[in-house]
Amino acid sequence: MDQKLYSTSVLYGVLANDEQMRPPSNYWLSLCFPEVVQFDEEEIDFAKLGSDRKLAPLVVPTAQGVPIYSAAERVLRFRPAYVKPKDPINASRVIRKIAGQGELAPGAAKKSPAQRYNELVADILRQHRFAIERRWEWLAAQAILYGRVTLKDDNYPETTVDFDRDSNHEVTLTGDQLWTDTTNSTPLADIERWKAVVRRAFYGGPLTRITMGGKAWEAFRAHPDVQGLLKTDYAPPQKGGLNVNLGVLEGLEVEWVGKLNGTTDVYVYSDWYTVKGAAIPFMDERDIVMTGPNVRGVRAFGAIQDINANFQPLAMFPKMWPQEDPSATFIMTQSAPLMVPMNPNNTFRARVVA
Repeated sequence: MDQKLYSTSVLYGVLANDEQMRPPSNYWLSLCFPEVVQFDEEEIDFAKLGSDRKLAPLVVPTAQGVPIYSAAERVLRFRPAYVKPKDPINASRVIRKIAGQGELAPGAAKKSPAQRYNELVADILRQHRFAIERRWEWLAAQAILYGRVTLKDDNYPETTVDFDRDSNHEVTLTGDQLWTDTTNSTPLADIERWKAVVRRAFYGGPLTRITMGGKAWEAFRAHPDVQGLLKTDYAPPQKGGLNVNLGVLEGLEVEWVGKLNGTTDVYVYSDWYTVKGAAIPFMDERDIVMTGPNVRGVRAFGAIQDINANFQPLAMFPKMWPQEDPSATFIMTQSAPLMVPMNPNNTFRARVVA
């Protein structure tokens, strides 16, 4: 069998172009992090990501020009946590039939070891991409939900990156304020008030989406204030109005349920990830999160710490190499990500159910 060692460019092409490489759910990445910035150094420099809103000073034509350039008032550099899943392709895996590839089905053609080898290469790359993009999604969710991210793992010391969201952009309702108190709580008034807080905040702005956890949604749609103001007939969003689906959800990880006032989309969210076999939700089901178009999230990537990558600014770097004893071929994919919300004050999180 010709056990090929594919070049990084070939491996990267498989990662990018394989039809089965459809990435996992990336709700927070797609919603708030449209921009990609790759650094050719280990650290991610926040000052290089930032923007300035200074007004050009007014002068009469005959006056001297006024300097406005200055060094960043606050420089923050962060070395992102590294991820590098690595898996072997050994002889036993190549020889063994793979149930998931259909080879065990009645009448299926028997595959050669070379065919199985190539399928294993693609399958390992697929798993690496899914795991890495799942980590990207986790970083994005933490940044939007909490305005900070705490990095900790078995091989990484605990480190917190704080994006300096205003402290009053997080609230926890208690007592008769909880939305489950149908007599005293005021969900619609709460949302209106929180929108005003964000709209007036430094680098805040309008909020156009509300993402609700399952329990928060149940309390919201059952509340008398909401029941009394929402239409019971479900209509397309372009018709505007106060319109939310109060019926049974389909059970999707991310589900659009309507609009408030024809301007604010409402989604119910229940996506999750696994750590050591345990399922963990990205977002607490008791929370709601409000976001706007001004978050300006950046998917920032530090340089790949690998001689073969020449310290290039890449989002992912796959490679493979042989091992003689025991005989195996290893595939590893590396990434140095950090998801940075440049305007974290355009987000708001509230715990509305106990």
